Amino acid sequence: MKIRVGILGYKNAGKLHYNELIRSDKFDLCGVYDNSKIDFYCRAEVFDDFKSFIEVGQPEAIVICLNEDEIFDAFCECVKYCKNILICSPFCKNQDELSQMKYLATQHDTTVALGFKTRFNQAVFSLKKALLKEEEIFNINIFNCIDSSDANIINELTLGDIDIAKFLANSEITELNSSFTNVTNQKRSDNAMLKIKFKNQILTSITNSLTSAISSHFITINATSGVYYCNILLNKLHQINQDGQINLKVNSEISEQRSLYNEFYTLVKTQKNENIPSLDDAIKIRGLLR
Repeated sequence: MKIRVGILGYKNAGKLHYNELIRSDKFDLCGVYDNSKIDFYCRAEVFDDFKSFIEVGQPEAIVICLNEDEIFDAFCECVKYCKNILICSPFCKNQDELSQMKYLATQHDTTVALGFKTRFNQAVFSLKKALLKEEEIFNINIFNCIDSSDANIINELTLGDIDIAKFLANSEITELNSSFTNVTNQKRSDNAMLKIKFKNQILTSITNSLTSAISSHFITINATSGVYYCNILLNKLHQINQDGQINLKVNSEISEQRSLYNEFYTLVKTQKNENIPSLDDAIKIRGLLR
């Protein structure tokens, strides 16, 4: 049976999630709440009143797709009426909001998942599968840059890249050192460099930038059999070893959103799924950046 799901926020990321959910074989999109204008092509029922969104739509799950200034207040309302919530990046403004969201979720017995969407990239999935065959992984390097100097670098880039690193290393962080600079924006950091050591001795470096002329997101990993190169934006993966370059298979027919909702569906149905990040995961990661 399909799960009734509603979207809170349509513009920007919300529209991407709408495009996935409207054709889903696992979810029934019962409504979209947004108090701003929605384009003509939206085929779901649209609400500009939250009470009507809840009473008429009757969602069993809610997907929150708002900016960082709106998410906390929206979550405080949603958690009163819905037992399953997916929050899409960015997740909040700070660590305190995350902790309060965790408290509210516990009080209302609500299951909350986080949409670190890059974790569900098919090239990353293929890379993870290849790494399971390796004797040792020595180091991981992640480079992620966009042209958006007014964005929050931690929420937009850094949290997701730390999540990817943990996912690939399959271990907990024991040391994290970070440096941030303000090159073009005096109010917010626009470049970041992180050095991480995992419990299983894997060393990781993460470089983030909001000041790039082009968007780029790739991972290199040094392992026993060779070096892996993963281009997340182009959905490509290859390995270089003593025999030369080997192109590895990536299922490019499955989008990040579809993979995310496959895991969210399992979480809603079983109330347990370690493949999708939780508030606890975000709290741990955010706490390391204080």
